[in-house]
Amino acid sequence: MSEPALPSGRGLARNRHHLVRLALLTLGWGLLVTGLLGGLIPFVQGWPFGVAGAVILYVESRWFQRKVRRWRQRHPRVEKVWLKLKTWRHGRKKPRPDGTRPAPPREDPG
Repeated sequence: MSEPALPSGRGLARNRHHLVRLALLTLGWGLLVTGLLGGLIPFVQGWPFGVAGAVILYVESRWFQRKVRRWRQRHPRVEKVWLKLKTWRHGRKKPRPDGTRPAPPREDPG
């Protein structure tokens, strides 16, 4: 049996080439800024860009994950919904060939 991979220190991202990581971080920040600016311009819907940028940054950036976690801790209702979604998502994972389900994701202590 193989041992689980140790965290790379880069959040949820797997080991990626540094140029790919740089491109993803640039894309994430660019989309987030576009979303914020799109919210100020009346004829542009900015929220899809902001959400896409936030998702990319959440996967790639430990700093962004810490900020989201601290924000969730200050807003208990959001934390409750977050945990419900996480539990629901874990329940939808397909069982492994040996019949077991993957372990639920653990939250970083912080």
